[in-house]
This record gives sequence, C-alpha cells and structure tokens, in this order.
Amino acid sequence: MLHLARVFYQPTEYESEPPAYWKGKTVVVIDVLRATSTLVTALGSGYAEARCFREVAAARSYAADHPGAVLAGEREGLPPEGFEKGNSPGEFVQAPVAGTALALTTTNGTRALESVRGAERILVGSFLNLHVVADFLQKAGAVFEVVCSGTGDAFALEDALVAGALAELLHLEHAVAALYRSCAGSLGEAFRASRNGRRLKALGLDGDLDWCLQRDRFPVLPMLGRDGVIRPTKPS
Repeated sequence: MLHLARVFYQPTEYESEPPAYWKGKTVVVIDVLRATSTLVTALGSGYAEARCFREVAAARSYAADHPGAVLAGEREGLPPEGFEKGNSPGEFVQAPVAGTALALTTTNGTRALESVRGAERILVGSFLNLHVVADFLQKAGAVFEVVCSGTGDAFALEDALVAGALAELLHLEHAVAALYRSCAGSLGEAFRASRNGRRLKALGLDGDLDWCLQRDRFPVLPMLGRDGVIRPTKPS
C-alpha cells in the first residue's frame, strides 16, 4: 500500500543509517537546487547515463578513463577547475552526442545518492519530473522514503517543499505536505529566501531558481542502478 514511511531532512540523518538500513527500500532523493534538477534535465535531454561521485577527484578520474564523458559539478556553487560544465540545469538542455555519459559531483546531491546506494529502488526527483515520480510510486503501491539532500550538513527548505509537493500529489498526509501547502502560493519567494537561493543569487545564478521551479518539463524517471549508473527510464 502506498505510504510515505519517512523523510530525511539533512545529511546528519541519512548518513547515520548503516548500509543495511536501505536494503529493500524504495527511496526518492531530492536536491532540487540543483543536483537532481540537473540530472533530470540532462537525462531528459538525451544524455545516455550519469554517474555521481562524492569527491571531485573520483569524478575527474572517471572522466579521464572514459573519453567523451562530460565532467560537471560544483563546489561552493561553482565548477571546479578544469570541469566542462557546472551544476546549472540549463547547461544540459541541449542534446549531446548520442551515447554521452555525465560524470557529476556536487556538494550534497551526489553525497545523498551515494549514501543510499544499498536501496532496492532509488529515484531521482525534482519539480521537473514530479508527476512521473508520483505516478511510478502510485502504480507500484510503494512504501517509500524521501531523502532531502540538505545544504552542507543542514536542512534545506527547498528540498522539503518538493517532498511536500510529492506527498500532496499522492494525497498522503505528512508534515511536509502541510509545509508545502503553506508555501504553495509563494514557492518562488520561498526558494529565493532559502540559503541556497540566496547563494545562487549572489553568484549570478538566480536563473537556476526559475528553471528548477518548472513543473513536469521532462517525462523521465532517472533511477540509480546497483551498478552505480543512473539511467533515464520512461513512464509506461
């Protein structure tokens, strides 16, 4: 039966669980500003697959061993030296050469995805594919958990709002659904007032906020496989 069993709000929560905790679970990972929005955009725009790395050095090493892979990501909001792209979703909307892989490392989103690697099903969620995620969970009748990637080691309001929008869409009563309802008429303002929103604006990347607030632009459901590869699945 469809049920939201637990919401993790920050890394200190989801990283405290042992690998065995995630076994057999269905997990939705959210880092709406910006890693999961970037993954949805890239895979919805034609990238063949993505691999996520916690550390910059690991992403660089993978890209060096796989010519043609696009090395992308951020630290402190900006691409590390030598990276081809940053973590702005709009950078990935142009269709790449067929078969192109993405190697992505970010401060929190890829950290969260690596933390839940032992789960049975790992879905990449954002506003950009919210209905696709909801439809999958509804059809599966899944008991699921939501991992909000957070900001640094702290809570990120914008991730909780996406989690609440998902719960509301599925008609599930939860504290995050109430939070979402309280902000539903002013999501743009809430995003801009968040810690990440203020940082992006300071970096001149406030256009990313408008991009990440779009609803259901990409009918794609990225899923992280046990082999560490995120592939774009299409809704049935």
